Amino acid sequence: MDLNDIKEFSPELAKLIIDHLDGVVVTDAQGRYIYVNEAWSEMMGGLKLKDIKGKYVHDIVPDTKIDYVLKSKKPVIGHPIITKGHEKTQAFSSYFPIFKDRELVAGFIHVFMKGIKDALDFSFKVNSMANQIEYYKQELRKIRGAKYTIDNIIGNSKKIVNMKKQIINAARSNSTVLIEGETGTGKELVAHSIHDLSTRSSGPFIKVNCAAIPRELLESEFFGYEEGAFTGAKKGGKEGRFEMANGGSLFLDEINQMPLTLQPKLLRALQEKEIERVGGKESIPIDVRIIAASNVPLEKFVQEKKFRLDLYYRLNVIKITIPPLRQRIEDIPLILDDLLDKLNFQLGMNVPGISENVKNKLMNLDYDWPGNVRELQNVLERAMNKSWGEKLEWEHFSDYFDNKTLKINYKPNNSNGVLIRDMKKALEKDTIIKVLQDCNYNKTKAAEMLGISRTWLYKKIKEYEIDIVNCKQKFT
Repeated sequence: MDLNDIKEFSPELAKLIIDHLDGVVVTDAQGRYIYVNEAWSEMMGGLKLKDIKGKYVHDIVPDTKIDYVLKSKKPVIGHPIITKGHEKTQAFSSYFPIFKDRELVAGFIHVFMKGIKDALDFSFKVNSMANQIEYYKQELRKIRGAKYTIDNIIGNSKKIVNMKKQIINAARSNSTVLIEGETGTGKELVAHSIHDLSTRSSGPFIKVNCAAIPRELLESEFFGYEEGAFTGAKKGGKEGRFEMANGGSLFLDEINQMPLTLQPKLLRALQEKEIERVGGKESIPIDVRIIAASNVPLEKFVQEKKFRLDLYYRLNVIKITIPPLRQRIEDIPLILDDLLDKLNFQLGMNVPGISENVKNKLMNLDYDWPGNVRELQNVLERAMNKSWGEKLEWEHFSDYFDNKTLKINYKPNNSNGVLIRDMKKALEKDTIIKVLQDCNYNKTKAAEMLGISRTWLYKKIKEYEIDIVNCKQKFT
């Protein structure tokens, strides 16, 4: 509809409408005042058009958005301002570019004040409630949520960086996750991190160690029970871990230890998203994200008929394999520093630090770290208890590795296997290297300890191609 089509519409009517609005300003295309209504003048403490006509709006109202609107040719709606009249007043301003034949000719500002107090009060109440809800969510998360975050995973090796990317991707969905890794690699840490980054982070994080619960109690622990379901059942029954984890994540640690008899019920819970309590007659709907972990590849248990193939497929939607410590030894210095801070706090100690010599040796030891990060923590704690508050040096660690740095790599020289003479040579070479280390590479002392002549020792060093210089650099 065109206003010109309304016979009664005239410039006088247009002015009457404008004067009834809260506050109106019209500018030219450069942002200079060409018209203001009476409501605006009153709002500004009696400022009249004759006082400001031709002046730039930003000189009178510094936080105006009219310059941006005229330049971008896009409106700005509901911008909060404080007017500068006799009393400072809060208001909202909306800014519009005015076009004629597609050419910018003016700017229009509408300052809206009616109901502003109610709007601001309502906004304050909403923000206050939102802050309270967020506070309670954070408190609930501390009680029932994840204890660890992805920042607790220490390391910057390629394998760890890649694993963190997998964790972030896994957190974006609600699919089941299977975490595999050797004992001590930090499977629970990964599970906590996934939950913490997910949309379920404000929900509960419930852990079940399938190997720690007696088999006869596993079903009731998982699915709960009704009153009178069995002798000793609590009055009123009890909810199981699935119900406790509703709306959050359920972490099934050592899933490989779950008995075959319970696996069909777990599979049904995953597929149907409902459970039945022991002794119950009704199905209970659940909304739970499953994160499972195993310290042995589940394929091995499937092949041995100890784990259902269909359940394995249901769990193995997203798979994260944690690298063992021996595959990321470059992370050892960072892990040591982090562990030292934690252990100082937990043990009430104040060990000042770990020497670079120790960090280098622990990285270069010919040792597989079968206990992974957990073993490294144990080694560090032993050293801290030896140091009596001193900076940790190699002397605080060395005895732990006295019988562990020797590794014999048997390499057969034919297709029939390992010959005794090859084993003997490997043992002899490793023994010579170990004795040289103990003697600080003093060949005379080493020959005496080995019960051979110095000449014979030189012969063996040459025979086994033992690089004294590189060995010495490695262990000093």
